[in-house]
Order: sequence, then structure tokens, then C-alpha cells
Amino acid sequence: MTRAVPAGLDTSINRDVLHHIEGLSAHSDIADALATALKPLGDVQLFCPDPQRYRYVVASTKGVIFALALGMNTIGVRLDERMRARALASGGMPYPECGDTWVSFTLFRDDWPKVDLEFWARNAYVAARELGGDVR
Repeated sequence: MTRAVPAGLDTSINRDVLHHIEGLSAHSDIADALATALKPLGDVQLFCPDPQRYRYVVASTKGVIFALALGMNTIGVRLDERMRARALASGGMPYPECGDTWVSFTLFRDDWPKVDLEFWARNAYVAARELGGDVR
């Protein structure tokens, strides 16, 4: 059964992300990798509209979506300007479908060093906590 996006996430700051991911899926391996990376963080909510059909997974805090899992190997994160520049310099790709502050990483590549997903998830979480609270 498909669940609707929680009202607290249907805000202007999340619109590009929600529009982009509508109808997309996430393999359980990529969703599990994201969930594992988020475990050490504080106030994080995970949302998947239909886990049995392997739909996308988003992570939010204070009403701001800051990470997502899509497809077979894509993780997207919302970062501040400084960390976004570092992410792009270390193998991340711009992710304009979700907005100017988003970067995507391909997790399962045999021709590239392993992505430090915990590091990027933590930095995305911090950036979202700074944005949250005043968004609608």
C-alpha cells in the first residue's frame, strides 16, 4: 500500500526533491546503506511510500529532506556551499533535479574509492538542521 508524503515534508524547500523522486524506486541495498549511515544521527525520520515495492527512501530532520536513496546505487545529499564544493571535488556529481545544493554519489563502483556515506550523511544532516524550523 502506497503512503502519501507526510504533510510536514510537503513544503517549498522540499518541492524539487519530491517532484523528482515521484514514482522512482530504490533497491534494498542502497536503502539499507543510507539507513545504516543515518543510525548515529539524532532526530532523523525515514520515509518510503511503499517499502514492499522498493520505492524511494528519503531522510529528513526538522521538515527538511536532506538525503535520499534511489535506483541501484544513487545516494543524494543536500549540503551547505562549503561541503558541496568538497563533495564535488571528491567524486560527487551535481544533482540539479533536486536543487542547487544537492550532490549525488554512486555507491557501488569498482573503479572508484568507497564513498564515505556516514561523513556525507552527517554533513547533510547538520546543514538541514540549520535550515529547518522556518521552512514551509
